[in-house]
Amino acid sequence: AVVSTQSTGNVGFPIVDVQSDGVFKVTKPVNTGGLVSFGTVAEQMLYEIGDSQCYALPDVNCDFSNVSIKEVADNEVEVTGAVGTPPSSTYKVSATYIDGYKATSMAPMIGPKAAQKGQLNAMSTIKRCEKLFSKMGIGSFEEVNVECLGSESNYGKSKESSDAKEVVVWTSVRHKNKTALELWAKEIAGASTGMAPGFTTLVGGRPKPTPILRYKPFYYPKELVDITVGEDEFKSSNTEFSQTQPQSPPEETHAVANEGEHSYRLEELAFLRSGDKGNSANLGIICRDKSLYNALDARLTSAAVKEYLTFLGEDLVVTKYNLPGIGAFNFNLDNALGGGGVVSLIFDFQFIAKKQKNTDFVIE
Repeated sequence: AVVSTQSTGNVGFPIVDVQSDGVFKVTKPVNTGGLVSFGTVAEQMLYEIGDSQCYALPDVNCDFSNVSIKEVADNEVEVTGAVGTPPSSTYKVSATYIDGYKATSMAPMIGPKAAQKGQLNAMSTIKRCEKLFSKMGIGSFEEVNVECLGSESNYGKSKESSDAKEVVVWTSVRHKNKTALELWAKEIAGASTGMAPGFTTLVGGRPKPTPILRYKPFYYPKELVDITVGEDEFKSSNTEFSQTQPQSPPEETHAVANEGEHSYRLEELAFLRSGDKGNSANLGIICRDKSLYNALDARLTSAAVKEYLTFLGEDLVVTKYNLPGIGAFNFNLDNALGGGGVVSLIFDFQFIAKKQKNTDFVIE
């Protein structure tokens, strides 16, 4: 379905009508724009999930693997088949702690060999600061990341062009010492007048160091937590029922692939959805037609996806989960986001842009 510009200017937020048996329908207010369809609802179901058979929430573990999504009218979708199991015996605790500082600059570079000049400017500034740090006795940068946006820097080995004449140079640095980043901010500001021509103004002005709040989630046994509710200090006991724990992903098995001589971009055959949680991302792939499920299952292996995303680093771990109910696959990508959230120095720390890259994955 095609959504017009006029439609997206008046998007209606979804309305969910849940029945007592767990079946629900998704629609939206009348006379509003946007689209409620199999594709949009399926994409949202795969947003920021891991194990599709055991998606852990505080009060229930969800199994989405055999969900059915059916369009029953214009902008009305019925969802059935979700299964819930008792929650695990642990609480998830989300902790943060301060771990140094980071600062980021963005600067347009215009002209021939823009990406090469932008990279040279950024790294020359880094080297100059390293010399100053040495004399000051404050140590080197802990991490540096330079990306020339517009030169397909997020496409890794599959980039097709490097001769862009307009790029935005993204430089992000990390250091334990705030003073070090304040010095770097002064040096990068001078690059617009003292280095390669075409390096223009800093977007947003001179960079300012900000504290890094590193995220540390962990599980804690419920049996060790006493719960008090209200002024009467009513102490609850843990409900007695069998507990469930997230299971190890099943061993990958694949149907025999359909043979042919054609090749397609993945976007032509499937919808894609991505999300992020900490230093992990997920990539949901939903067949536009369920008849494609076996063919895509055979070709979209964990190994194939990891190879396509190899530029994310050698620590990348890819785990595949199947959702045959809607003809979909969910790939969990651990160690994909440079630390994730406010810790990460990469431009696409939420895996939004890199999801778009996967639309070019070639299926033969």
